[in-house]
Amino acid sequence: MKPLVIFEMANNHMGNLSHAKSIIAKYYQLSKKFRNTISFAIKFQYRDSKTFIHESYSSSNDKQILRFKTTFFSRDKWKKIILFSRNKFKLICTPFDEISVENVIKDKFDYLKIASCSATDWPLLEVIVKKIKKRNIICSLGGTNKNEISNVISFFSTRNLNAKFLYCVAKYPTLPKDLNLIYFQELKNLYGDKIAGISLHEDPNEFLSGAIGYSMGARIFEKHVGLTTRSIKLNKYSVNLNQMEKWLNYLNMSIEQVGDVKKRNLNIFKEKQLLKNFQRGVYLKKNIKKKANEKISFKNVSFHFPLSKGQLSANNYSRFSDFKTNKLIDHGNKLLIKDIKIKNSRGKAVEIRNKIRDLAARANVIIPKYSRIEISHHYGFENYYKFGLSMIVIINKTYCKKYLFLLQNQKHPAHCHKKKKETFLILFGEIELNIILNKKKKKKIMKPGEMFTIEPGTSHEFKALSLAGTVIEEISTESIRSDSYYLDDRISKNRNRKSFISFY
Repeated sequence: MKPLVIFEMANNHMGNLSHAKSIIAKYYQLSKKFRNTISFAIKFQYRDSKTFIHESYSSSNDKQILRFKTTFFSRDKWKKIILFSRNKFKLICTPFDEISVENVIKDKFDYLKIASCSATDWPLLEVIVKKIKKRNIICSLGGTNKNEISNVISFFSTRNLNAKFLYCVAKYPTLPKDLNLIYFQELKNLYGDKIAGISLHEDPNEFLSGAIGYSMGARIFEKHVGLTTRSIKLNKYSVNLNQMEKWLNYLNMSIEQVGDVKKRNLNIFKEKQLLKNFQRGVYLKKNIKKKANEKISFKNVSFHFPLSKGQLSANNYSRFSDFKTNKLIDHGNKLLIKDIKIKNSRGKAVEIRNKIRDLAARANVIIPKYSRIEISHHYGFENYYKFGLSMIVIINKTYCKKYLFLLQNQKHPAHCHKKKKETFLILFGEIELNIILNKKKKKKIMKPGEMFTIEPGTSHEFKALSLAGTVIEEISTESIRSDSYYLDDRISKNRNRKSFISFY
């Protein structure tokens, strides 16, 4: 998914319709250079000209009040600006009062953006959550402490609204020493993908912030933009076209260098082919006397450079594999892959372990030292990814705690426990849990943070719904191996449905 860069026009249009259109048009032309890798939005700010400023301040000389008063647009002019922008950018607007929330909805913006100064404006937030249905919400967190951030995120999460949050520094401009981008990672570790990006208000000549932020996981960026003219000068935290282009160039380089996991996996094959030029091959120390099925022991081979085409490499000679010949081979000869049969007794278990390690890391689950993975392959290893489960038992006494790991679309078949009472807590991903009563299934979708207790004697089955897999924390009474009763007798009769391998 492409990162999103938001061009925040704020009040840099200076209340001039033609200047606003000029900003939009020129930044649209700039964005064309980067649209293969970056998505773009233009952002406006709404303040109701009649009610935002209290009437007692109507004649005030306060510089902020004067600025707002000189940059208000009529509704008619806003409609012209939106119409001019809609086929060029995704559209975002920040409302600063309740009437403006209504106008954001009427004007059908793609996103509603909440400014840092409004992140704890609870009267305004109440109106937003009441009025906004399916529209995307972005909220900046400048100037908020950990308790306030927790309250704001909880406020939106409990209402099931699609809100993303930006780490923000509300200093105008922000000096490099005050960026503290490490705090973005701190928030991301706490709140996961809800913390989606950064809005820093850095000095216009700071070009690395986006690149560093992207490498840390930020995918939404907000930059204040404008154009200078003979009569218009930009403030100290807004960029001009040249500065924006340099900043985007660095971001683009970061996107290229951070890369993509799938692309990295594709490159591994090419690297393996190249590394064969430096690897050792396997050679025989003595003749193979029989024509077929003679086992090649470790003491009967040696390893030397170079590795020839088709030859078994030292890298592929595993102590977990059995090697047998299918022809006579003289000693000193290269051991060719086509002349042998290889059976790897641990290959599948190692493959599964690697996937469980990856899933545990994604879920930020801490696994105790010396843990082992219990792999349940109910219908054989060949069907593990369809029907199976991997678990790590943390403790099993009068009470028990386990981590259950389900890979994409993997299903744990229907069963019950006559003695064990267990509670599922979803740590990562989603599951479909089916409770089976009188041969009827009652479906329950469970998401992270949700719990469900399964009483003894209750038949149940569950399946991973998330592409990245699911991790369940199971807390129960003592777990007894003979206390699992499967509805399919074939599973109960399969005495080889369990394998074990160390996690580390």
